Amino acid sequence: MPQHYDIAVLGGGLAGLSFLYHLVKADRVKGKSIVLVDPETHKTAHDRTWSFWEREPGPFEHLVYHRWDTVTVHNSMQDLTCPLGEFTYKLIRSTEFYAYVNKVIDASGAVERIAGRAENIESSERAVNFTVGNRSLRAEFALSSLPLHLRPRKIKPPYLDQHFRGWFINTETPVFDPGTAALMDFRTPQCDETRFFYVLPFSPRRAMVEVAIFSNNHLEVSEYDALIEGYLREYWTRGGYEIEHRESGNIPMTTYPFPLRDGNLIYIGLRGGAARPSTGYTFYGLQRQLREMAADFPRIPQPWRKRDLLYDATILRILQEGTLPGDRVFVDLFARNPTPRLLDFLNGESTFAQELALMSTTNISAFGSTFVREALK
Repeated sequence: MPQHYDIAVLGGGLAGLSFLYHLVKADRVKGKSIVLVDPETHKTAHDRTWSFWEREPGPFEHLVYHRWDTVTVHNSMQDLTCPLGEFTYKLIRSTEFYAYVNKVIDASGAVERIAGRAENIESSERAVNFTVGNRSLRAEFALSSLPLHLRPRKIKPPYLDQHFRGWFINTETPVFDPGTAALMDFRTPQCDETRFFYVLPFSPRRAMVEVAIFSNNHLEVSEYDALIEGYLREYWTRGGYEIEHRESGNIPMTTYPFPLRDGNLIYIGLRGGAARPSTGYTFYGLQRQLREMAADFPRIPQPWRKRDLLYDATILRILQEGTLPGDRVFVDLFARNPTPRLLDFLNGESTFAQELALMSTTNISAFGSTFVREALK
């Protein structure tokens, strides 16, 4: 007979740990048997860095590694400095996140951990059965953040990968302003894609420098590194620097209708469509969704509103078809809108009035016709 649990969480990364954290904080674990299945029983590595903006202190405020009140946006024609107003741009590292959230989960005494990968997952309207090695397990509900293996060309467009690589560097001389983040810097050859850098300074000599590319054509690691090296030399320093850490990743940018559940199997994280399709930002929206889910489990709130996905489909279609260049699309949005209005929009928390005001600042011909096409699908 399979071992039975009330709730199984399959995958112990950002999504799985966040759900359990919010479930504990909502006092919803008492009397329940819960299991977390992941090859690493306790993640500890600096394998991810999450940045986001918010108005108020969030649930992980004490974990914020650095924060910025001003951002810059650049292309070959414009150099913008954008105060964030009531917003703050924040960065959290996975090392501090994993340590704190795992401590809270373990202190609850409600979660068993099994080292391994959940396989042979079968779901019905009453339970979810799966195996871990030679063990058979069964849960009334299971939440999975395990990857969905879809190829871009098997997904109905628009679809773009956001592939990125970043360095944490220490420079020999002070070159950074730790109070200002370079949010989007398009001053690099676009190569018929959307390419930009962002620079998040922690001190005058230390920063995270990352290149992000919106396309379905990935580069070799050496090519990403060459882009970062050239960008640093041209715009930041011709002196020496030390690379203390590197990270890479890929985020699907798509309005593909990721299913939220299959019977009692519930999908969360990227597997559940938590990444904002037009930007790839995930952390803030994911915490909002999982906090709501934990408070009213097993109700599953949508990660994004339907109209947010329609706006994103419009932007992605324009970028993928080359109707307008990406550097023009994003820089114009920052140039023509108060920054808080744009950040509300990108967080999926804008009002309809804000959205109408924002749309009036776009290229009406390109955005209007594309919006209508996407709305009629």
